[in-house]
Amino acid sequence: MEKRSLQKHHADDADLQVILILSGAFALGILPFVVIRFMASDWPVFLLDVIALVINLAMFFYVLITKRTTLARWGISGLCVSVMTLTIYLKGADNIFWVYPALTSLFFMLRPGYAVIFSSLFLLSSTIMVWPQMTTLAMAQFLITSSSTLMFCFAFSYRMRQQKKELNNLATHDPLTGVANRRALEETLLSIIERITRHPNQRASLLMIDLDKFKSINDEHGHAIGDALLVHFADTVRQRLRASDGIYRYGGEEFVVIAENTSLDEAGILAESLRLAVQENMMHEGLKLTISVGVAEYIAGESSYRWLERADMALYRAKETGRNVCCTA
Repeated sequence: MEKRSLQKHHADDADLQVILILSGAFALGILPFVVIRFMASDWPVFLLDVIALVINLAMFFYVLITKRTTLARWGISGLCVSVMTLTIYLKGADNIFWVYPALTSLFFMLRPGYAVIFSSLFLLSSTIMVWPQMTTLAMAQFLITSSSTLMFCFAFSYRMRQQKKELNNLATHDPLTGVANRRALEETLLSIIERITRHPNQRASLLMIDLDKFKSINDEHGHAIGDALLVHFADTVRQRLRASDGIYRYGGEEFVVIAENTSLDEAGILAESLRLAVQENMMHEGLKLTISVGVAEYIAGESSYRWLERADMALYRAKETGRNVCCTA
């Protein structure tokens, strides 16, 4: 759950920047041609360029104000293809070079698979329109260069998206255990609080978990054993969580589990089940691991810091009680 939501968050940030840059550049690129078509009294293309400019500016300000990119991506892509297609239709083969920026922009706006489909249809329609006006050699050169551009754009777009996913994963996940990290936790808590503020009937609880006497294990048996226990622990907990829940490494031997749509009583039951699972299954090279857990349900109006603080206070009581205990805030 937390991995998908965080990747989406970062992807939206990147999409926002790309859409604003491309739509702004598109508007600046169209504006001179609006003036040129007006002065030349080329009214059909002038009207086309004006419509394209207005729609593009509307998309730019829509994204700037709402921070939403899905509609703008498809809208600007459709606008780009339709304007370029109509320009080639009205002005003939002399304007075929507009195919190349249109192809490139599609791969920045859309996912590679969708961009390939739209680009192929765009190339096919453009080829049909200019075929009677071009020599065989010129047509062959156009088909080869445009197809090469399409394939290059696809390879670049696909690779860029894969690298972005990898970077997002490195930024939001603990490299040792593979669970989400503290930065991801903070972002998720803010997202949950924002959603509960909009929908007060929803609930969420978090579990602050500490591995009992973990420092002594590191000191006596070495960090390699300690790391192996951390990985084993993370896997043990992850296997017992719902798809809507998430586990985060808060720091050192402390972890946080977020249970959405979960009351304090339900979270207490979850905490106890995790404590028993660790007690019964966490054995590594003769070392038996236990955990202490503090549980806190979100209270309307409190900050994420206060929410974590109450769970941490409950965890402190659990450790003071004698460890291998669950306490609720």
